[in-house]
Amino acid sequence: VLFIGNSYTYVNNLPQLVKDLALSKGDTLIFDSSAPGGYTFFNHYNDITTKNKISQGNWDYVVLQAQSQEPSFSPGQVSSQTLPYAILLDSLIKHYNSCATTVFYETWGRKFGDAGNCANYPPLCTYTGMQNRLRESYQLFADTTKALMAPVGEAFRLSIATTPTLDLYQSDQSHPSMEGSYLAASVFYETLFQKSVLSTTYNAGLAAGTATYLNQVAHQITSDSIYITNIPKYIPKAAFTFTAQGTSGFQFQSTNPNFLHYWYFGDGTTSAAINPLHTYTNSGTYPVSLVVYNAPYCKKDSVSTNVQVTVPTGLTKNRQDALKLYPNPCSDFLKIELEGNENVVIRITNISGQLIYEAENTKTVITSAFPKGFYNLDISGSFGLYHSCFIKNE
Repeated sequence: VLFIGNSYTYVNNLPQLVKDLALSKGDTLIFDSSAPGGYTFFNHYNDITTKNKISQGNWDYVVLQAQSQEPSFSPGQVSSQTLPYAILLDSLIKHYNSCATTVFYETWGRKFGDAGNCANYPPLCTYTGMQNRLRESYQLFADTTKALMAPVGEAFRLSIATTPTLDLYQSDQSHPSMEGSYLAASVFYETLFQKSVLSTTYNAGLAAGTATYLNQVAHQITSDSIYITNIPKYIPKAAFTFTAQGTSGFQFQSTNPNFLHYWYFGDGTTSAAINPLHTYTNSGTYPVSLVVYNAPYCKKDSVSTNVQVTVPTGLTKNRQDALKLYPNPCSDFLKIELEGNENVVIRITNISGQLIYEAENTKTVITSAFPKGFYNLDISGSFGLYHSCFIKNE
């Protein structure tokens, strides 16, 4: 992780706090930083040291923290003065680090607001007004660049509201006390590693009860405000459900459709569909795996579970004899001939596993609008599930 910021980053050595906290959880953090006091995004974009560290490459994450007051200014001023350099820094990061994810470090309002800028912009006269503007601006930076946000300022807000006697500030009412920096480190651990901080044994020299409380605040904010962090948009999390379709078919349903999907059904077959329908030909226990992948950020996640399949003896052959498709290859229509008059559901998918047609109780499928190619056809009813295929000509 490369931390780019200023005194809010180097006071109490925030990157080292995150590293030590991660180590207590069995995780490894390798970091560098560029954090001259008072630096803005403009300063960093024009700083050769910052640029050299970005261009070293191989960063998994690059953290961007603006000057503490600048993002709290009026929306117009932020849009013209700060946002353009947030975009430029993010572009540099992506240029030199093809797999890096940018993380914006949302800072906190000053303890009693920004007295120096209060007259020019009244929302800054109070802590709440300043904090609201900081959140809006950092959310703007993250959304504009498709980046993550570490909601440290929101953790400050929650701690101040619930335990106002715990001082997160130094005497200047701006920089963080050790309690404030530890809270920031806890938020960063959850944001960077996507793991709970609650079981950490590291307290940075704070009283055990204080550290536990700050961990709880960080966890609540990062979990409850998951939409703020943008993690679900850009960091894949694999999970799926499935339902039986007849005796040997299964409808698989991904809970995270935003990314590329790779399914491994355990019988030698695969699919790149988001929600594939798969039919097994033999009884057994099959390990089904799903990998979800965000290509631009080189991030992936996987999950596996076993599926128990029982195929009744002789049923496949009986269905084969009972079903006929014609003409095959087809052009304008496909006729389905099936013994019996029971209710059936017909589903047609393309070779990528995408569902393109579904109907009940029909014996003719109009295929004139189908693109030329190979198609899978599944018919389900009380008899179970039958799988066949056909070709669409010009």
